Amino acid sequence: MAQIFTNRWVSKNGVAPSTAWIALISKCSDEHLAFIAKRCMDRCAEGNHWPPDLAEFTAIAGEYSANPLGLQVSDVMDEYWRYAKDCWKYDCAEKFPWRHPVLYQICPELRRDGARRNLPHKELEALAKRMLDKWIKHVSMGQSVPPIRKKIAAPARHEGLTPAQQMLAGQRYVK
Repeated sequence: MAQIFTNRWVSKNGVAPSTAWIALISKCSDEHLAFIAKRCMDRCAEGNHWPPDLAEFTAIAGEYSANPLGLQVSDVMDEYWRYAKDCWKYDCAEKFPWRHPVLYQICPELRRDGARRNLPHKELEALAKRMLDKWIKHVSMGQSVPPIRKKIAAPARHEGLTPAQQMLAGQRYVK
């Protein structure tokens, strides 16, 4: 954190971490800490250059554990833009290399609704957040994300005349 916030970290939290900070950080896995560092970098990018205090840090840490999918809206939007840019290379959405199965459920719908309603970037993000929240709630209730399945091909068209065409031709159409 001192590398991200430089001298602001020391002026706000001191040189040595307190026992509360040590206890909180010791409970976090490497993946969890990477998520927290990414969120702190996002805060800096948004213009909040002051480091989080213990309460803010706990709230950021709580965001990670509250999401059983391990995805954030920024992850969904990154995958959405990757899909929008590269979808022409694949015959269908099922063949696209999704980073997470739930993104297959979200991104094509997000693309379809965004194009149909001509949504700007902010509204696309809001829609992505609603869709992600829906799937988080779905998974939190014990249900699973459906796997990516290949579409079944449409049945081949029956060769020959239809009953209406047979009747028009004067043939017996009922056997």
